[in-house]
Amino acid sequence: MEKLNKIEIKTQTETLYTLKVHINDTDVLAQEISTLSCDNRQKFQYAPVILQIEDKNLSANELAVLVEILTQNDMVAVGIRSDKQELIDFAKFSGMAVFGKPFKLKKTKSSRKKETKTTTNSSQNKAYQAPKVVANEVNSFEQVIAKDSDLVLLNEVRSGAEIMSFGHISAYKEVQGSLFAGINGNEKATIFVQSFNAQLISIAGIYRRFDTVPSKLYARRVMIDLLDGKLRFQVI
Repeated sequence: MEKLNKIEIKTQTETLYTLKVHINDTDVLAQEISTLSCDNRQKFQYAPVILQIEDKNLSANELAVLVEILTQNDMVAVGIRSDKQELIDFAKFSGMAVFGKPFKLKKTKSSRKKETKTTTNSSQNKAYQAPKVVANEVNSFEQVIAKDSDLVLLNEVRSGAEIMSFGHISAYKEVQGSLFAGINGNEKATIFVQSFNAQLISIAGIYRRFDTVPSKLYARRVMIDLLDGKLRFQVI
């Protein structure tokens, strides 16, 4: 195997905001999010947001509206926190990440107990590793790898670029390059593309190359997963 010596892998950490949703009234939510965005335009423009659903009555349809409200206010919903299976299924289908509950350290009377609690929470957090978020444009012949996590792309992926992830891939701009999800053999991995124009799609080693993207997929929102060992492309 030829040794790779012309690429460099860097770990980068982007700011993720958590938006706690306490009601399911989308009209009220739209007003409050619009106010938040207008008052903090520089801070929240194109910011990746995790939706933490506190209202148990919020439905998948209302979640879809909420995601669209964020989009209209130049914010990007990259994932959710919720115990409700309906919302989890919608998030996965839409290409969003599903996060576990945030863990809080409890105050303890002894340093020994505090150390034990910290260690426990640390191991639990590892099970819910946050996705790697790439905010910048991925240029031609550039390679991005997310090891042991999902991958969220907030900008365009140019022709010739290669995007690889052990988990899911969510791309919120046009993708012209190649996407490889589940590169460790994870057949449950999915790919979501906001504007599809990819050269190659692969999940767990099963791939399809596109010399010309079919008109039914071109520039559409597309969800890709594996069904019976074959790639399934769904326009959503």
